[in-house]
Amino acid sequence: MSLNTLTAQMRGSWQAAWARRSPREQQLLGVGIWVIGLAALWMLALAPALRTWQEAPARQALLDAQSQRMRQLQAQAQSLQKPAAISRSDAAKWLEKSLADLGPNARISLQGETATLSLQAAPAAALARWLSQARDNAQALPTQAQLQHASPPDPLSPDATWRGSLVLRLP
Repeated sequence: MSLNTLTAQMRGSWQAAWARRSPREQQLLGVGIWVIGLAALWMLALAPALRTWQEAPARQALLDAQSQRMRQLQAQAQSLQKPAAISRSDAAKWLEKSLADLGPNARISLQGETATLSLQAAPAAALARWLSQARDNAQALPTQAQLQHASPPDPLSPDATWRGSLVLRLP
């Protein structure tokens, strides 16, 4: 049996079943088929498209925010990868000028590629901040530290002070 023959038989069976129905049943079945067709069209094609269209602005805003954050992180990573080269003399000048927060007895001596920082009563928070800035601004890295608590005994106290020396390697 061929496909055309099978199709013709099915069409004939459907037409015979349709002809046996009363005009009122035919009308109700036609309306039902249209309703089912429209519901299928809505569920399969229109509703998902409408939902996507309604959600698009919020998704776009989220993607824009993520993209902006990624660009910021990329710029930050690139700046960390390639710090701007600074000359040894510029680094030494920055180190000499930035001692004010470390107390009146803070001194720095320069010898070739190293700088030695001497402290008497440097506040702990100021010393931490100075070391971070020395790394960022002068590209000076600590290589040796000999520090002692000056007062009080708790090194984490906001009033803690340090005395001793730090040796930094200059760029």
